[in-house]
Amino acid sequence: MVNNLILNINLLSNIKSYLSKYIKDSHYVELLQGASSTFVLKILGLFVGYIIAIFITNKFGADVFGQYVTALLIIEILSMFSRFGVDTALVRFISIYAHNGASYLIKKLFYKAIIIVSLMAIIFTFILLYFSSDISYFMNLDEEYLLIVSFSFIPLVLYHINVQAIRGLKKMLSFSFLNNIAITLLTLILLVVMVSYSSSEKLPIYAYVMSVIIMTFASYFLWYHHKRNVISLKITENNKNIDDFDNELSIKNLFKISLPLLLGQSMILIMGKVDLFMLANMTSSEQVGIYNIALKLSMLAYIGLMAVNSIAAPKFSEIYSTGDLNALKRIVQQSTKIIFWITLPVIILFLFFPKNILSFFGEEFELASMALIVLAFSKMFSAISGSVGTFLQMVGKQNIFQNILIFTAVINIILNYILIPLYSINGAALASAISVIVWNILMIVYIKKKFGFYSIYLPGIRK
Repeated sequence: MVNNLILNINLLSNIKSYLSKYIKDSHYVELLQGASSTFVLKILGLFVGYIIAIFITNKFGADVFGQYVTALLIIEILSMFSRFGVDTALVRFISIYAHNGASYLIKKLFYKAIIIVSLMAIIFTFILLYFSSDISYFMNLDEEYLLIVSFSFIPLVLYHINVQAIRGLKKMLSFSFLNNIAITLLTLILLVVMVSYSSSEKLPIYAYVMSVIIMTFASYFLWYHHKRNVISLKITENNKNIDDFDNELSIKNLFKISLPLLLGQSMILIMGKVDLFMLANMTSSEQVGIYNIALKLSMLAYIGLMAVNSIAAPKFSEIYSTGDLNALKRIVQQSTKIIFWITLPVIILFLFFPKNILSFFGEEFELASMALIVLAFSKMFSAISGSVGTFLQMVGKQNIFQNILIFTAVINIILNYILIPLYSINGAALASAISVIVWNILMIVYIKKKFGFYSIYLPGIRK
């Protein structure tokens, strides 16, 4: 795993060095620079996540790890609904405002977003507490886990708002640290300290809750610092379309734009987590824990896509607002090329050494070898396809994005319902892979039809 980390870092470094010599495209250079920091921090975040998983499974067993994963899954789902897509809208609007000299509107937008999500979070907190016993029963979860993790709920919602606002400002180092590693690293540190004083099986969830609360405050201070600097540079600039930007800040418009983004996010979560959700309901915590390790490992094949998306999202929005479709095509296809070459070495490792990799977590986790291969294959297809989902959201096609995801999410649920009873974790992996492939194909076709170019990259194939 360490060798894989070094291999990928060296690969990106070589790509960046080569392209910096021959490519004069400023958008591409910014994409490479932003993706580089995000890439490294994403790998470190995943690496720390693997250490936590190894620590919990070896110290407490697969069942406790499954309980931990299920509790976090529930909080993640409710947090997404509480954010109402506002966090994604922030990325889009903040990047446009900053680019067009309307940066002083960023503060106004941010606090409107905080008010909206805070009210939603309070409502969902009451729902969570009122139905805690029913939710726990349905998910085969110890209710105490759910009650403990509920203390992190409102802070987690606010944390995501802070982080995405920083992303909109294109402060990629801060965003990458907060989004990829901050909570995970602090959870590990606290957990290591806490096991010296107690052997309670609830320690992992306590460590997570404390980490979320601490990092919510830290993320706000970082946001405040970056926002103050940007506004101090831009506040004196004028823009002839400033009234148009100001009108877009109404609560009504924010809801109108955020709702499709929420639906899109919910479908993404269903695509990524419904297999865990249905495994928790249809099998056991141990199966959830084993499958989650395969899922976590497969995400290593996703880091190229996620790293590039982090900086590409505001770039897509910024370039699209200028009307330069040639530049937009170029940055989309260039980003896919970077994603492909980052992802390929990881996929090769998963295809040839799945059992060796899984054995780090314990002998029982080798059962997930086939699931890991299937999941990795779907991640490779996503890498070939490029940042299709992020692109559609950032150019105002969130309704199309939403409709495609709803369709493929339904396919995913149906396939999980059929395949999990037959093949357990392998069935869940197959359902997920098929859905991801369908999702990417539909978005590729739409982008070609609407914008006139393919987002895909395969060596030797001209588009």
